[in-house]
Amino acid sequence: MGLVGKLEAEILILAPADKFHEVWGGRPHHMSSVSPGKVQKVDLHEGDWGNVGSVIEWSYVIEK
Repeated sequence: MGLVGKLEAEILILAPADKFHEVWGGRPHHMSSVSPGKVQKVDLHEGDWGNVGSVIEWSYVIEK
């Protein structure tokens, strides 16, 4: 059973905005490499990476 809802957080990102947007929008599967302590894995279930309407599953840690 999965958990469904909305999550908001503020995170300090030490990268230029264009690089962040490139990874977040086009290569979200790289987020686990960027922040391994928070994001364990990102799986694609439907569609293509970086395309609108794709179904992506994020596995992450809220508190440690």
